[in-house]
Amino acid sequence: MVGRNRPLSPPLLKLLQTLLFLVLALCRLEAGGLANLKVEGHSIVAEVALSPAEQMNGLMNRESLELNHGMLFIFPKTKKASFWMHNTSIPLDLAFLSADGVILEIHPLVPFEETPVVSKSDQVGYALEVNRDWFSSRGLKPGLKVKGLPKS
Repeated sequence: MVGRNRPLSPPLLKLLQTLLFLVLALCRLEAGGLANLKVEGHSIVAEVALSPAEQMNGLMNRESLELNHGMLFIFPKTKKASFWMHNTSIPLDLAFLSADGVILEIHPLVPFEETPVVSKSDQVGYALEVNRDWFSSRGLKPGLKVKGLPKS
C-alpha cells in the first residue's frame, strides 16, 4: 500500500509523465493540430486531418492556401488511397507517403475534378496536399523523405 506522503518511484513517475505527454499529443492532433514538416530543407506547416470528418472535408470550400502550408492526412493502416477535388477550388499537388515518410507518388489535382486520383501503391500511410507545383518548383521527387510526421 502506498502512503499519502510517499513519493512515486522514478520509473513510475517517468511512465506517468510519458503517458501524459502522449495523451496531450493525441488531444492536440484530435483538435486539428499542426505538423511542421521538412523535405530536403524545405518547410511545410500542415494542418493535420486525422478524424474521418476532417479527412472528408480536407481543403474543401477554401479560397486559398498560404505559401508553404498544406494538409496532412494520417491513415491508421497503410492502404491504397484515393482523393478527389469535390468543392475544392485551389490547384493542389498530392503526395502519397509511406508509413515511414518516403514520398511514393506526386499527383497534380485539378480544381473541382470529381474523378478520384488513386495511389498506385497500397502502402500509403500519409497523404500531403500542398499548393500546385510546390514539389516540382523545389526539385522534390518521389523517393525523398518527409520529416516531422506525427505517428499514426
